Amino acid sequence: MEERERSPYALASEAAAKLGLQLTAAEVATLASDHDMGDAELGALAVTFDYLAEKRRRASIETLLRLSRLPRREPKTFDGFDFSRIQGRDAGALAKLPALADLYARRNVAFIGPGGIGKTHLAQAYGRECCMRGLKTYYVKANELRDRFQRAAERGSAQRTVATLVKPSCLIVDEVGRCVFDRACTDLFFDVIDRRYEKEGPNTMILTSNVAPSSWDEFFTGDEALLCALDRVFDKASVFMMRGPSYRGRGLDTYSVEAVPQATKVRGMQPK
Repeated sequence: MEERERSPYALASEAAAKLGLQLTAAEVATLASDHDMGDAELGALAVTFDYLAEKRRRASIETLLRLSRLPRREPKTFDGFDFSRIQGRDAGALAKLPALADLYARRNVAFIGPGGIGKTHLAQAYGRECCMRGLKTYYVKANELRDRFQRAAERGSAQRTVATLVKPSCLIVDEVGRCVFDRACTDLFFDVIDRRYEKEGPNTMILTSNVAPSSWDEFFTGDEALLCALDRVFDKASVFMMRGPSYRGRGLDTYSVEAVPQATKVRGMQPK
């Protein structure tokens, strides 16, 4: 038996719900009766609600992208990544990244490999996809994070800074291993890790590095117990060890040119 077609009152009610308005089908029916509204008017009402809901959604996404610190000029997307270049036994796992399964499974993600292979592209694409789904994202390079921790420690606002970094559903730390964190900055970094570990809801950290995680303790300052906190990053994680030639230079055009000797003018008497 086919499902009965929904009434125009139900459709208008559902469209209103997208705007966060509590308007039951019965209330819509009463409104239509009081104002002599027919199917055409009810359809226009539903279309208007849908339009306003989409407008709000796009405005929300724009705000999330602006606050994320992800590059706005030539943004990195999954569609812009050439997954066909990725070969190997686990290439399929990389191709599934756009589904954001790790985010909803509360697993961290790390991209490890040489420069130019696409680590930052994938990290930024992941963050952008989170924004498109209405999830808060924050992107920061490791050296920027260290500097931010240092300033926060000097100003006495360390815990406020940590709380800010715990809030996003997706926190991206790019280029781990490009700088060394002193003891104070290391304490704050691991405080972020610990608090995100207990965070409810969709939650992931995306990390990129040219250095294998087994050597990351070289870039953080602390005793053995503190550095063991690194284990929490990879307690539940998907780590992609990437190899291959660099993507950089694909748009490079090389031209070969040669300068010829300039003709020499001969000075002398001009013919009469």
